Amino acid sequence: MTKKYIQGAGGNPSPPQPPQPTRTPDTLHSRQFATFLDLVSEGEIEGFATASKEGLTKGTTAYNNAALKDVFLNNTAVLKSTASSSSPNATDFNFQNVGFTPRFGTANQTHIPGIESSESTTAVGVVVTNASPVTRTITNTSVDAIKVSITLPQLQRATDAGDLLGSSVQFKISVQYNSGGFTDVITDTITGRTADAYQKDYRVDITGAFPVDIRITRITADSTSSSLVDAFQWSSFSEIIDDKQTYANSAYLSLRIDSQQFSSIPSRKYRLRGVKVRIPGAGANSSGTPTVDNATGRIVYPTGYIFNGVMGAATYCNCPSMVLLDLLTNTRYGLGSHLSESDLDKFSFYQASVYCSQQVDDGTGTGNTEPRFSCNVCINSQGEAYNVVNQMCSVFRSMPFWSAGSLTITQDAPKDSSYLFSLSNVLEPGFSYSNASQKTRPTVVIAKYLDLELRDINYVEQIDTANQARYGSVIKNIDAFACTSRGQASRLARWVRFSEQNLTETVTFTVDLGAGPEIEGVAEKAKKAGAIDSVILDVKDEFVNEYVFPGLKAGAMYEDVYALSTAFARPLMSKKIVFMGTPEFAVPTLEALKNSNNEITVVYSQPASKANRGQKLLDSKVGSLAKKFSLSLYEISLL
Repeated sequence: MTKKYIQGAGGNPSPPQPPQPTRTPDTLHSRQFATFLDLVSEGEIEGFATASKEGLTKGTTAYNNAALKDVFLNNTAVLKSTASSSSPNATDFNFQNVGFTPRFGTANQTHIPGIESSESTTAVGVVVTNASPVTRTITNTSVDAIKVSITLPQLQRATDAGDLLGSSVQFKISVQYNSGGFTDVITDTITGRTADAYQKDYRVDITGAFPVDIRITRITADSTSSSLVDAFQWSSFSEIIDDKQTYANSAYLSLRIDSQQFSSIPSRKYRLRGVKVRIPGAGANSSGTPTVDNATGRIVYPTGYIFNGVMGAATYCNCPSMVLLDLLTNTRYGLGSHLSESDLDKFSFYQASVYCSQQVDDGTGTGNTEPRFSCNVCINSQGEAYNVVNQMCSVFRSMPFWSAGSLTITQDAPKDSSYLFSLSNVLEPGFSYSNASQKTRPTVVIAKYLDLELRDINYVEQIDTANQARYGSVIKNIDAFACTSRGQASRLARWVRFSEQNLTETVTFTVDLGAGPEIEGVAEKAKKAGAIDSVILDVKDEFVNEYVFPGLKAGAMYEDVYALSTAFARPLMSKKIVFMGTPEFAVPTLEALKNSNNEITVVYSQPASKANRGQKLLDSKVGSLAKKFSLSLYEISLL
């Protein structure tokens, strides 16, 4: 028997649902841009760090792209460091639509265009059609540019299915100077969808003769269907007069950002190669001319170079002694109105520069080297000259002083010794010695410096493990001023730790001008305070004969009341010096004092020590020099 199957209808199906119309999201939104004008330095600068290292030419697109690697908005670089400077991709930018125009502080630099000083707006409100371009005439000859504002009430296309999609419209802006014929300067296509009014502005720079005609032409055909809404109007134009300040000798830049990417005004930081300074020029006897290493910024001195006191052209370098020399002589931002190069001992600055520029291990364990001292700092506030100069000297372990009519610096660096002092006028013979407690000396030195990679403060420490285990952690915090190198900060911390561990002796120095009872007990008080010695100098006869009597003869009076006498003691006291030192780096200071008008009263140094295989007793560098100049030398042992 054959089976037959009856196919059923499957029940009562639901009626088909009509398709739901789709709506493309609004993609067109009016944007605002913020423009900043930032002063970055007084004086001409080298430029931006990355672009300078890459050797790019200023003013090129590649230079400006590379510079954006050194422009930070809210601590984030505009362009990634790994991006190509010549042709970066859109994804290489952390921020889009950033405009950037620098000036480097030259005397003849031009103004940055686009910085508006005034703006006058005129309404137009005319729909631009394909058949009817719209033209307006500008007659104000002071105008530098015209800002054209285009408004689309809507831009969208509806399908038969009810979908709302985006569309596009193309137009061009043309300029005619003095009836000479129109030239197209801007052609743009606005693509997307918006159900609300969308405005876009265009800047047209005026480069020809007046009168100037601005014309807008619609390229896209006019819509003839209600389903396509793409009409636009020329809503207004603004006559712009730019700020034409050049700010000569000041480095500054213009930065334009899309405000849509920020909820508030972003912080802005720039990584620069800073002010150009003069460095030693061509040496004597054709010994060569120093150059600057592009990678590190250090000065490279030719082998056998002989400095003859002649400075070369200004260039970028980060040698702290040359930076200080510039700060002392620059009339714009330094002490140049009070000092000139003739007032400075340039040879002492040169000697310091050689030591600063020597390559040393960078402390990373990779075998790489770096200059011993580099100066990377932004001084953005006024300060007392004395404090600023001393701060700058601290960068390269130096000290300024006035000697023989010129400002000289002496550096804590290995050198041959020179001199010592005499004790011919010491009243009380014999000495007793003591030392500071070991417990008070730091066992941990922490140096704070600016880490360029982190773009933030970082720390490095030096630990005396042996004394730390015995006495605990005695911490000393220091600021590595103008330091951006971990290796340099580490060397500074190590030097401070070493100095604190070895500089344990103190000597008091008293000048007896005839004070009588006030002198009594000075030595005992000094001992109780921890001094190893108390030097009391009897200068009563010298004071009376060479200062008081000449003052009386000259009729010197204090405020016309009484004879001026005690004030004469100050220059006399300043001439008397007690010197303490042992190693080679103390010698130049002693030499400078010996060659000055000061009187070295006594020299303290460590005793002779055995050296070499023969175990021959050798004087310290300072002690040897003291004997050479017949200065009174007292040898003391570190306890």
